[in-house]
Amino acid sequence: MASIQYKLFSQVVALLPLKLRMQVLYFRRFKKFCNFNNPITFNEKLQKKKLVDRNPLLAIAADKIASKNLVSEISKDLYIPKTLWSSIQLEDIDFLDFDVLPSEYVFKANHTSQTIEIIRNNKHLSKKRMKKLGKSWLKHDQATALGEWAYQNIQPKIFIEEFLDFGGREPDDYKFFVYHGIVHFIQLDADRFVNHKRNMFTRDWVELDFNYSYERKIPTPSKPHFLNQMIKVAEKIGHHFDFVRVDLYWYNNKVTFGELTIYPGAGFEKFPNKKWDLLFGEPWKTVSS
Repeated sequence: MASIQYKLFSQVVALLPLKLRMQVLYFRRFKKFCNFNNPITFNEKLQKKKLVDRNPLLAIAADKIASKNLVSEISKDLYIPKTLWSSIQLEDIDFLDFDVLPSEYVFKANHTSQTIEIIRNNKHLSKKRMKKLGKSWLKHDQATALGEWAYQNIQPKIFIEEFLDFGGREPDDYKFFVYHGIVHFIQLDADRFVNHKRNMFTRDWVELDFNYSYERKIPTPSKPHFLNQMIKVAEKIGHHFDFVRVDLYWYNNKVTFGELTIYPGAGFEKFPNKKWDLLFGEPWKTVSS
C-alpha cells in the first residue's frame, strides 16, 4: 500500500505540466535528467513517447477490452480470451447471475494495470466486495499519475473475462519488444505469483546476461517450439506502432493474446546499467509524433 508521503508527493506532481512532471519523476527514479530533445536510451524514448505520440490507436491498444478487437482484426489465428461481461456502472453488479457464470473467471478493469481478481471453484466474491474493488479501480487515473497519455481517453470499465486453465500452474508469459514491426527482444516471466523469475533474450533466444527487476531462472529455459509462431503474430501487431510490447501465452496449443503494453514499466523500470538501457533503445529509431 502506498505511504501517505508518496500519495502527497503524487498529488503535488500531478499538478505540474506534463513535461516537468515527467522530468521530476525521471530524476526521482534515475537521479539524472531525461534528455527529451535527443533521447537515446529505452526509458528516455518511453518518456518522449508520453510527450509527443498522440496516435488514437494507442488508446485502443491500452484498453484491455478494445485491444482484443484490434488484434483479432490483425491476426486471425490468435486465440483471444473471451469477455463474458462488462459495465461502466457499479450498480450493474447487482444484476449479475453467478449461476450462469463459469466456475472460474477473472474480474478486471480495462483502463489500468494490477487490477485483477481470479475466481476459482465457484468461490465468487460477494457483490459488495466486487463493488468495493470496482469503485477503487474505476477512479484510478493512470494517465495523470505517470503521464501515460494512452490511458487518458479510455472509458473505465469493469469486466469479467474467461479464465485460462494452465493445468493449475502459472503460465509462462512471453513479452515481445517490437520496434517498427520487428521483434528485437523477448522477456519471459515465469512463476509470477510464487517465485517470480525473469529472463531476457534476443529474438533468436540468446539469453542476455542481466537481471531485470527479477532474478533469472536457472537453468535458462529452453527455446519453445512455438517461438516463431509468436514472433510472427507479435510482428503483425507491432507493424502498426513505432514501439509496442506484445504479451502472449501458449494455451491449448495456440498462440494466445495477453495484452499490449505501450509504456513498459511506465519508462521507470531500471536496467542494471546504462549499457542495457542503450541496447534496448537502439532499435527504436524515431518516436512517433
